[in-house]
Amino acid sequence: MIIWSDPTFESQPAPVLALLTRALAAAPRDPRLLSKLGNVHLDRYDFAAAAQAFRAALAIDPTDLAVRLRLARCCNVLGREAECLSLLDPDCLSADEGDNPDIRYHRAVALDAVGKVGEAELEVRAALARNAYHSHACTLLMRLLRKSGRTKDLLAECEGLAAKGVRHAQLLLEWGRACALNADPRRAAQLLLDHARVYKTAFPAPQPFADIATFNAAFAEELLSHPVILADFPKDEANRGSRRIHHLTGGGRPELVRALAAEVQGAVDRLTEGLRQSDQAERSDPWIEAMPKRARLHAWGLVQRSGEFEDWHFHRGGWLSGVYYVRIPDAFSEAEEGQGCLEFGPPPALVKTGLAPCGPLRIAPREGLLVLSPSHYHHRTIPFTADGYRISFAFDVVPLNT
Repeated sequence: MIIWSDPTFESQPAPVLALLTRALAAAPRDPRLLSKLGNVHLDRYDFAAAAQAFRAALAIDPTDLAVRLRLARCCNVLGREAECLSLLDPDCLSADEGDNPDIRYHRAVALDAVGKVGEAELEVRAALARNAYHSHACTLLMRLLRKSGRTKDLLAECEGLAAKGVRHAQLLLEWGRACALNADPRRAAQLLLDHARVYKTAFPAPQPFADIATFNAAFAEELLSHPVILADFPKDEANRGSRRIHHLTGGGRPELVRALAAEVQGAVDRLTEGLRQSDQAERSDPWIEAMPKRARLHAWGLVQRSGEFEDWHFHRGGWLSGVYYVRIPDAFSEAEEGQGCLEFGPPPALVKTGLAPCGPLRIAPREGLLVLSPSHYHHRTIPFTADGYRISFAFDVVPLNT
């Protein structure tokens, strides 16, 4: 069984903002308070407000490297690459700070955005040399190699990181893609989408509910009435009109959230116990090799109506990801257009090349259904036109042992 840490449920921002506003009124030049204010804005994807708070904190305490990094991230998201590069100029940092893998990564992002691709690659390689497990640096390096058509280098980099023991979701995805681009469809299919690694299950109603339908009805109302439902996201997020609830325990009935999280953890434990008992051939699967000993559940609610959906994406921070269906408006079908279905498939860019090593897998949601899959599998939800809500509880199993 996994040793579980407490699930991640973000604090409701309104009370935190109110407390920070009062505290800053009394101490307007406290960099710690300004930094906390920036973090609250980041939780709400308000990068402009976050940048303003971090900029003010850094003006008071220029030595705070964590604030400098958060401000650099905001600048890259907002298209302010020149400011990012100025913040992370090696001449303004100590030698050790300048070689920090996070600083090198954010510098690489800015350099790539302004067309200095060669310099960006040098920076991101330096980041990985300092920290081979840096998943964001892995993302950028592999993208640069793909864009330049260096498919053999792409496979070599993936195998090199794997030889160092790296097994995060980003590497598994890139490794599978590299195998496909280098004419190894069998290995690519094992890494990118093994249909047998997508699991469907259910569990009984949490106490004290008499049946799962009653629990689902209560949980659906808890999400629909939640005071903090996010609807605006940066362009690299998968949301296409759908809304999220990140601050799950900030509603009226947090005990429902904790009860569902406990049931999900139990289902994950049953799955991982079966994987541990699998034969030696299955244990050679890099995803199974990456199974965490310790983890936490990072969860959020998702609410969709007609025409809203999640575009193709994967979950970089997880080992296993899943979704529990709370309310479904109609009986979705896997046939024809597959309206409302959950669909797994190879990365769309790979499909366009004609080198996809396997076909897609569709799952029609049903209330009370739990679907579990490796976090690096690409997936999407297909838009639907039925009346009513498609409500789900999504989550990542985030490893804590690396």
